[in-house]
Amino acid sequence: MKKYLHAVFMRFRYGFIFTVLILLFLLIILWDKIVYKVPDGHEGVIWHSFRFPWAPNYHSELAGEGLAFIWPWDKFYLYDIRLKTHNETYQVVSQEGLHFEIEMTFRWRVVGENLVELNQTVGLDYLQSMLIPEIGSVLRHVVADYRAEALYTVARNAVQAEIYEEVTSSSLPNHIGSRATQEPGITIVLQDTLMTRIELPETLQVAIESKLAEAEMVEQYEFRVERERLESERKQIEAEGIRNFQETVAPAITDSYLQWRGIEATLQLAESDNAKVVVIGNSANGLPLILDTGDGARRPAASILDSVIEPDSDTETDPETNNETDQTGAAQQQ
Repeated sequence: MKKYLHAVFMRFRYGFIFTVLILLFLLIILWDKIVYKVPDGHEGVIWHSFRFPWAPNYHSELAGEGLAFIWPWDKFYLYDIRLKTHNETYQVVSQEGLHFEIEMTFRWRVVGENLVELNQTVGLDYLQSMLIPEIGSVLRHVVADYRAEALYTVARNAVQAEIYEEVTSSSLPNHIGSRATQEPGITIVLQDTLMTRIELPETLQVAIESKLAEAEMVEQYEFRVERERLESERKQIEAEGIRNFQETVAPAITDSYLQWRGIEATLQLAESDNAKVVVIGNSANGLPLILDTGDGARRPAASILDSVIEPDSDTETDPETNNETDQTGAAQQQ
């Protein structure tokens, strides 16, 4: 048997070698049409050109990450199923008929399990053929119910939420679902839609910004008025407290008490070892004023009395008055 096979091989060896070379040549030429690499975060769809009798509805199949081998006459479609972001600028018309631009940013991802359906209904260019037109149509429909000023100021979040809800609504046959739904047949999951820029006419934008600045100024003045009102209430309460204190303390402060405090202060000044100047007034009940003139003299305990009788260094004193004071002091010392 071995001799027979060897004889056959030797007889057809040139044809066998030629066939192998032809197959290798075809493999090299058709390598890019036979072997496909599916990287991370991607999935592929293999479309078969021929129908098989045992599977007449078998046209497409999924190909996961790694290497995929197909027949040269079949087609291979590669999809990125990771989260993607796109910015698009739309021309819109507001409720008052004003034309302006809105830039939308939306994020989405493709549902890998339904890639075959997406490939059959829309194809690889689903962004330009489905997502961008669908979001633009809903955006124009929603913006037409709002004024431009509201869109620029307070209604932005409401418009974003309304656009997202309407695009992902199951009533629209666009196969676009929200991030919270797991409905069958959903080929694209829309994560969010954001209005990143509103380009109004310059005159209108300046007017709106000026109006907002005036509103902030009004709020600032209202805050100041409220602050002053509270300050007025605080001062009124403080004045009432001072008045109550004076009404409570005033009966206890008599002339005899004040005279006694003056005598104590006079005695403390008299006990000092430094030179002194004694000033005696004409009042019968008045106390003598004892001025400590020594260098580096200690301040007496009765600081209130000192502050009253302490001469002002910035005020010029009449020479005649000084002479009279010195003479009176000298007479007292004698």
